[in-house]
Amino acid sequence: MKDAFDQLHERGDALVRRLWNGLAGIDGVTVYGPEPGLPRTPTVAFTVRDMKSRDVAVKLAERGVFVSHGDFYALTVIERLNLADQGLVRAGCGVYTTEDEVDRLIAGVKALA
Repeated sequence: MKDAFDQLHERGDALVRRLWNGLAGIDGVTVYGPEPGLPRTPTVAFTVRDMKSRDVAVKLAERGVFVSHGDFYALTVIERLNLADQGLVRAGCGVYTTEDEVDRLIAGVKALA
């Protein structure tokens, strides 16, 4: 059982690293939170310059990529990041997430930026 969980954790870390690095490498995209390799959940929060988080989510959904958007009940954090008007986009990697899905998200965000 431990080996199975270790493998799932390693796979999740690799996907989050791929997502983080892919998004961080796009001009106009800012990622938030601890970098991969540090204790974190398998989600990445980001913004696209000059776009509200809702608009990013809608445009990605049109491409078949589904993400969350808003303040995620962390209004104090959002206000301190000066993102109250814009919000954050959040994408996560689960045990069922594929590399192709991560790559489609990155490509979609790149097209928007």
